[in-house]
Amino acid sequence: MSKGPLTTCFNTTRLNATTFVIREEDFYNDQPLIYVKVFSEPPLLLLSDTGSGGHGLSPSIQLTSLRTYLETFPVSSNSDKPLNPSGTLPYLIICTHCHNDHILGIPDFTTPKCDTTILASSYDPSFITDDLPTHSGCLDLNIPTPTYEVSYWAHHLETITYNSVSLNIQILHTPGHTPDELAWYDSTERHLYVGDTFYELRSPFVLTPIIFPLEGDWVDYMHSLRILYAFIEEQNNKHISALRLKIGCAHITFSVDAADIVAEVQALFMRIIQGKVPVISSTEERGETCDLWMESPEAKYSVQAPRRLVELARKYFSEHPELLVVES
Repeated sequence: MSKGPLTTCFNTTRLNATTFVIREEDFYNDQPLIYVKVFSEPPLLLLSDTGSGGHGLSPSIQLTSLRTYLETFPVSSNSDKPLNPSGTLPYLIICTHCHNDHILGIPDFTTPKCDTTILASSYDPSFITDDLPTHSGCLDLNIPTPTYEVSYWAHHLETITYNSVSLNIQILHTPGHTPDELAWYDSTERHLYVGDTFYELRSPFVLTPIIFPLEGDWVDYMHSLRILYAFIEEQNNKHISALRLKIGCAHITFSVDAADIVAEVQALFMRIIQGKVPVISSTEERGETCDLWMESPEAKYSVQAPRRLVELARKYFSEHPELLVVES
């Protein structure tokens, strides 16, 4: 827990010259990572997701509102100043997808006095607009579903502007974890943010497999990994003298070589689809059997998903074996 004027569930680290990563300690131990990029021109604070909203935390944790934290809490890596003092900067929230640990903080930013734009993927808007309680996971957790409206539905490979000024931010549609999953690329800092598409298994704080809900799709997921790898290679080859692209995930992993991690995850999923990775446990979720795959106790990744998803993927790739390849 961070301590300053108040005890808070947020802990902030500077990621690069313009960007910070906030780790939220939450009731469900998801510990989502929230990325904050500060623009001077145009004046703007970009948020990648909003975390768990402080739901269910102990009353001893005094500051659980992300907006209040951003506007009031002194951050040591920001010269002991809040990231958005007194809320002077408007907000652009990029929703990587609509799961509860990414959207529960949104309501604080939708009050009449808060200047907020909410961006989401245009790939499947109905996943957000229709039955959000189920799709967000809030219904299963028996917690209130946040109410919000998406201000802008972003297209694949679209470059984002704000007040007619380019942010040097590009959106990629990456369905698979959910239909509305997106990634966004900061070309200024050469950092790509991928939400829950993947992340490593371990950190000092949490142990988290790559999790798929019932609404996931492994065929779409493998296609999204190919899109990500091709995009990363294009950017790396375009600027050979520049630093290689880094990736930031929505859990655990916030700055690793982008091409390396995508290739590792592709190879893992190929092995799972080929039946080469053992199932170490199984559970029931909403009437479906979900399996947990892990290669060894020392594995860098594990995967939890409905058994149906891997069965459908196996059928599809048996008919299209040329698509089940590992990038190199």
